[in-house]
Amino acid sequence: MVSRWARWSDDSDGFWLEVFGETAPLPVPLEGLFSTGSRRAAQCPAYLYVWTFGYTGRVRGNTSVTLLFPSVAEWRCKDVQAVVYHLPPVQEERKWRNALAEDVQAIKPVLEVAGEATAAAGFPVLGGLAAVMAHLKLRSAPLQKGGWYVKRTHGKHEGVLYQGVEWVLPARLLRQIGTRVTGALLVQFIEAAPAQEDTSPAGAPGIVVRARLGRRPESPEARAVLPLSVTAQ
Repeated sequence: MVSRWARWSDDSDGFWLEVFGETAPLPVPLEGLFSTGSRRAAQCPAYLYVWTFGYTGRVRGNTSVTLLFPSVAEWRCKDVQAVVYHLPPVQEERKWRNALAEDVQAIKPVLEVAGEATAAAGFPVLGGLAAVMAHLKLRSAPLQKGGWYVKRTHGKHEGVLYQGVEWVLPARLLRQIGTRVTGALLVQFIEAAPAQEDTSPAGAPGIVVRARLGRRPESPEARAVLPLSVTAQ
């Protein structure tokens, strides 16, 4: 399995969008997520899909980025955690550190309980997933008042139903991070056979990432498509 990338760019305006991640992930049966056997539990991988966009000039208003997975075939994508990366120190580093410390303290009890419970029940991979989530949290931009947030969303692309996550990024966040902005979504793929014949169009495209800068609401959105082939183990 090899990660791949796809890019969209507007050379006239300096705006570009890129997505990269595993294009041949493995789905697992739903019961596999709760197996107590270490050998079986090791077959429950999580995958990180990363988007990045760059721009020139000044951004006003909210910028949105959407990462979508096709709802076709015999699997479904389960979103686990969303992040927005930043490289410290930022201009308001002290304020960001305080906000990040509050975020970590808020989620720490949940991760500790999850780690203890999964270890006691013999679910080593679920405990490992909690550790991965804690690592990503430490690398993500803090959730300050009026800061970035995500929401689950859906839509159609070339006649195919897509489901995913949308990031909403305020202009002041982008001013802190810089003109190259990166976020990611941690997901798992679950085997799920359709209850009836799948009527989705053949040859459905792969992962779709879309972005629209806050300063150009009237302009067409950027869109990059990454091939995706999910094959059961």
